[in-house]
Amino acid sequence: MSKVAKIKHDETQAQQVPLIYGQMAKIQLAADGLTKEQQNKQQGFMYRGVDDAYNYLHDIFAKHEVFSVPRVVNTEREERLSKAGSVLMYTLLTVEYDFIAVDGSSVTTCVIGEAMDSGDKSCNKALSVAHKLSLFQITMLPTMLSADPDEEVHTPMPKAPAETQKPETPMAVRDQLAAISDFRAEHKTTMEENDYVDGQGDRLTYRQAGQLIDRIKSREDGK
Repeated sequence: MSKVAKIKHDETQAQQVPLIYGQMAKIQLAADGLTKEQQNKQQGFMYRGVDDAYNYLHDIFAKHEVFSVPRVVNTEREERLSKAGSVLMYTLLTVEYDFIAVDGSSVTTCVIGEAMDSGDKSCNKALSVAHKLSLFQITMLPTMLSADPDEEVHTPMPKAPAETQKPETPMAVRDQLAAISDFRAEHKTTMEENDYVDGQGDRLTYRQAGQLIDRIKSREDGK
């Protein structure tokens, strides 16, 4: 290949590189950190809200001419009871966000947002959570959203019995189910406990529910 042909070949390759890759690298460089300034009133932990993310990242994305477009690919909704017996709407959304540059090139993130609300705002809340997670993940924004996995030690609940096994009796009562639902709405349960309850479903027994409630109360009293 001649020198002139090689130069043209290199220029063609450079032109074919999607603009979004370079722009996202510049955005990551500009987004050098956002501290956790808000505090959860129920559990006391510090966090970064969706408005914090928007206020901090909006001008950075605008400067580099990148915008995002959401696409909900899956929706799960169900009614749950609070401890007081009121109805909570639980929403779980799987959302893809396309981050698009001015040349039309894009990259996509896929995140899950979940939220509960006693009115009609659970879907709005779930979308806000999903967008915040998407922005934090694609920019790798310093000050982590949650603890490093190596810093956490989990004690899993006993494995749910196989469907072929006869379930224990008596089954969990309404007050127990309402208490567990309320704990989950207040984010007082761990991921393992949520998975355990979901896995048990209608097979959750009175004894199992009681053990779970005692475990959560003991953990909360120890804080």
